[in-house]
Amino acid sequence: MLSILAIVLPLALLVLLIWKRVNIAVSALVCTGLMAALSGLNVYTCLTTDYMEAFVGYIRSYWPLIFLGASFGKAMQLGGGAEDLANMLTAKLGTKYTVPLLCLVTLILGYGGVSCYVIVFVMYPICLNMFKKADLPRKMIPGIVAAGCFTAVNLGPGAPSVVNNIPVKYLGTSPTILPVYSAIIAAFFFLISTAYMMWEEKRARKNGWGFDADEATLKMMAEYEAKEHGNGAIALIPLCIVVIPLFFGIDVLYTLLAGWVSVAVLYWKKIDNKVEILNCGVADAMGAIVATSAVVGFGGVAKLTAGYETIVGIATGMGGNPLISFSIATSLLAGACGSGSGGLTLALDTLAPKYLEMGVNPGVLHKIASAACITLDSLPHNGVMVTVLACCGLTHKEGYRYLGFITVGLAIVTLIFAIILASIMYPIGV
Repeated sequence: MLSILAIVLPLALLVLLIWKRVNIAVSALVCTGLMAALSGLNVYTCLTTDYMEAFVGYIRSYWPLIFLGASFGKAMQLGGGAEDLANMLTAKLGTKYTVPLLCLVTLILGYGGVSCYVIVFVMYPICLNMFKKADLPRKMIPGIVAAGCFTAVNLGPGAPSVVNNIPVKYLGTSPTILPVYSAIIAAFFFLISTAYMMWEEKRARKNGWGFDADEATLKMMAEYEAKEHGNGAIALIPLCIVVIPLFFGIDVLYTLLAGWVSVAVLYWKKIDNKVEILNCGVADAMGAIVATSAVVGFGGVAKLTAGYETIVGIATGMGGNPLISFSIATSLLAGACGSGSGGLTLALDTLAPKYLEMGVNPGVLHKIASAACITLDSLPHNGVMVTVLACCGLTHKEGYRYLGFITVGLAIVTLIFAIILASIMYPIGV
C-alpha cells in the first residue's frame, strides 16, 4: 500500500500545482523527483534519463502532427476563414443551436478518422468565433471538443479510434463487432455529453457569463471584423482538403500541409503581415507539446515504480462479476498508465484469456474494454487533456471542469450503462 501512495501523493500534488497555475513543466519535474524518491529510485537517473526519454519520445512522435495542426488552425484564424465560416453558420442557423452544432461537427471529424490533436486545432478558431457571436464563455470550448471527439468516436461500430481497434488483435473481433449494441452505447455517450454542454450553456447565460479572451486574441478578432468579410463557403475548402483525403488513406501530415498552403493562397490578400503565415502556429504548438511531454515524462517514471506493479497486481487479481471486475481492472490500469490505449493493451494482454474462458462474449469484452479504458485515463495529468487546454489558452482551473465531467464522470456512467445493457442483450453462459 505504501508503494501505491508513492505514486498517488505526487500525482495529487501535480494536480494541485497545475490547478494553482504553477507552470506544468516545473510541476511535473518536481513531482517526478518526489515520486522517484518515495519509491526508492535514483532521483538523478529518473530525471535525467527515464523522464527525459519519455519526454523526448513524445515530442519525436507528435511534434510534426501538433505543429502542422496548430499552424493550420491559426492560419484559418489569421486569414479570417474561421470568422467567415462562423458568419455563414450563424446566418443560416442563428446562435440557438451553437453548442449542439459544434458538438456534431466535431463528432463527424472524429468519426471520419481525424486525429484528436488535429481536431482541437481545427475546431478551436471556429468555436472561438461562434462562441463570440453567441456570447458564450470561451472556457466551455474544451467541453465541445470532448463531447464530439472523446465519446462515440471510441465506442461506435467501425469507429477509427485506437481504443476500438486494439482489442481486434487480442480478441479476434473486428472494429464493427456488435453494431447494434455499439451504436446504442456510442449514441448514449454522445447524447448525454451534448445534453450536459447544453445545460452548461443555460447555466452560463443564467449567471451572465459571456464571451472572453486574452487581449491578443480579441485584438486579432476585432481587426478582422473591421475588414470586409468573405464567403463562408470558401472557408470550407481548406477543411475539405484536410479531411477528405484521409478517407483515401492519405497521411494526415500531407493533408494538413496542403490545407495550410491552401489557407495562405485563399486568404493571401487579407493577411497584412505575410511572414506571420509561417510563424503563426509555432508558439501554440510549442506550448502544447512541452506541456504534454512534461506529464508524459511523469507517467514514464511512474511505470518504473513498485507502486505501479502493485496496482497492476491488484487489477489483474480481481474476482466477482466478470464484466464489472474486468471494467474496474481496465480502468485502474488506464489510470495508472495515464493512457487509455496503454491501459487497454495491458488489460487485454493479461486478462482477456481468463475472461474468455469464463464464457464472456468476445464482442462484449471488446466494447467493455474500450469503454472502461477511457474513464480514469482522463484525469488532469493526461496528455490529451493538457494539449486541449493548452490549445484553447486555458488553465486546468478554467477549462478542465468540462473535460473531466465528460471524459471521467459521464464516461463512467456510460460504462455502467454498457455493462447493464450487455448483461441483458448478451448474458454470460447463454
